[in-house]
Amino acid sequence: MIDLTIVIPCFNEQENIILILEKVKNLIYKQNFITEIIVVDDQSADKTFEVTNNWLIANSKNLNIKLIRRDLDRRGYGAVVRYGAAFGTGRYCIFISADAVDPIELIPEMYIEMEKGSCLVQCSRYLVETDNHTIPFKYKFFQYFFRKGVILATGQRILDSTYSFKMFRRSDILALGITQNRFSISPEITFKSLLSGGKVTYIAGAQSTRIYGISKFNFLKEGPGYLYCLFRCFLHRLKIIYWF
Repeated sequence: MIDLTIVIPCFNEQENIILILEKVKNLIYKQNFITEIIVVDDQSADKTFEVTNNWLIANSKNLNIKLIRRDLDRRGYGAVVRYGAAFGTGRYCIFISADAVDPIELIPEMYIEMEKGSCLVQCSRYLVETDNHTIPFKYKFFQYFFRKGVILATGQRILDSTYSFKMFRRSDILALGITQNRFSISPEITFKSLLSGGKVTYIAGAQSTRIYGISKFNFLKEGPGYLYCLFRCFLHRLKIIYWF
């Protein structure tokens, strides 16, 4: 039985993909739980797929790893990670950014919390003030107002519901019906975990900065999805219109 499915979504990350794959490989070799890695290429225009496939050929004997090219029309981050999670078989699942900014050294700690009964372990970049210096100012500005909406929608003060670096029960989250195609899939998973009554655990962690390329996050494109999740969460909590 697979304990943890690691999904790595990729779009034009030929400079970064080997770095994150090596980091993940070195980490999971030291763990007792059984892991599978699913790399999903979202029709990259560069050599991400070829570079990843060459690395996979050289390392597949010692790793349970799959490389998938999502040939459907591009719809965004959420569509890609949902695709990967559906292909997985692990009890738990986590998404890791291909640009190697996530604190993957926290995965063993997150796994322990899952084994204690959590339905979601959320890494928060705001639990320790000194840890959020790598977050761009405009994102912090957006987060400040978004957190106000989160309090209204959930009735709880959640510092970092939007960070995609979280571990969750794969089949349970898929059963709740995650639908967001863009980065708003991250708060959707957090909100649905809370609304379903599961135990959500928060741990402090700092992301780093990407070495190559630029972020795919666009505020104008992502904003509507985040607002939609807040609205649906609010309606569900008040039992006006159920989200799942």
